[in-house]
Amino acid sequence: MNKEILAVVEAVSNEKSLPREKIFEALESALATATKKKYEQEIDVRVEIDRKSGDFDTFRRWVIVEEVTQPTKEITLEAARF
Repeated sequence: MNKEILAVVEAVSNEKSLPREKIFEALESALATATKKKYEQEIDVRVEIDRKSGDFDTFRRWVIVEEVTQPTKEITLEAARF
């Protein structure tokens, strides 16, 4: 999918006269939104697209706490180390 991402970014950038960076940011946001919907939970997700290869990584972000009160957002330090 990485080559396709680069092709889409280039095509949209040329057709709409938009900076490539804006297209990448919009794609990252869309992929993060799709990931959140897939898991049907209120999670904090970040997507990064490599601007040269088109490869992307998805990261779930947690808040480290001593006692978990929001299991979809928080994790203990012990669990994070595991």
